[in-house]
Amino acid sequence: MNRLLKFDDSKALAFQRPSLTSVNEKDLSTMPVYDILCGKSAGLPFEYLMTDIYSGCLPIKSICYGNCSAAEYWINKGYNFGARHINNFDEALFRKSIEQLSPDQRWLRQGWVSDVSLSKKSWELLGPISDVLMEYNIHMVIITKVFTKPSVEVMRKLAANKTELRVSISAIDTKHEIERRFDSLADYRQEGGLSVPYLMSFKFSDEILRNNQELIVQKIVEDDYIGAEHPLRLSNDNAGLESAETERHFHPKFADQTWFGRLYEEVGNFILPPPTFLPADYTFDFLRYSDVQKANAQFRFNNLPTYKDLIEKNLIHNNTFDHASYDVK
Repeated sequence: MNRLLKFDDSKALAFQRPSLTSVNEKDLSTMPVYDILCGKSAGLPFEYLMTDIYSGCLPIKSICYGNCSAAEYWINKGYNFGARHINNFDEALFRKSIEQLSPDQRWLRQGWVSDVSLSKKSWELLGPISDVLMEYNIHMVIITKVFTKPSVEVMRKLAANKTELRVSISAIDTKHEIERRFDSLADYRQEGGLSVPYLMSFKFSDEILRNNQELIVQKIVEDDYIGAEHPLRLSNDNAGLESAETERHFHPKFADQTWFGRLYEEVGNFILPPPTFLPADYTFDFLRYSDVQKANAQFRFNNLPTYKDLIEKNLIHNNTFDHASYDVK
């Protein structure tokens, strides 16, 4: 953790949106509860999605970086995103939805609208779910902020079932959060699991936040991680925008959100794209970036625009911005 000793989290709480934090949660309904299923046949918008373990996530005043699109969606529908429930797991129904997946779909994303790490109980549920999926030669890609850590037993089960653990990390996390997340990445890799730091990148003008982001990138490189980058989007009313570069770029699909594209395409460790760009038959068998280098493996499926693409206005690909509603049919 020596690299993170200089991490300064004094700006972490600045990223809030008055339009959301002013909402009275008492006026909202509790979140609906769903069966945990997967794929389009189950009403999910993409074949690679499975229902989150939780319906709902953090309270409004605690949503990630003040800018969670899923929270905003459900709040606008009259639901209290922070009044969460664990969804139902019926193994027979889950198997039926797996059997209706496209035959080439070899992975599923867990962590779409919520986060499995909201409790120990939710982590425990993932073990048997991963066992079922492995019977069908399907592995999970979990997106999480590790609010609670999985037990060693759960980590071993997930690692044995080839689960990829992507841990979201940002320059605007608190120091405690970022240390816990890197600890979790190291613990899971120690158990033989694929640990992927998932950098929520942004082009900051603020010197503290720029330095924080570089410290994260340097640690990913020095600790030989295979990384992924997800450019963060911030809405126009997010107070944290005062820390952004003044030469703004707006997301092509969300005109009210500032977005800078990928910033670290030249850092070799950042191999993996956001899940939207993973092919249906995606598999990945390397635990360290040095292993990828030794195998001389090539991965070319990330067509998410870079900052340079945005500057040169060379950014639109037909399938680049494939977003969906956060509802479930």
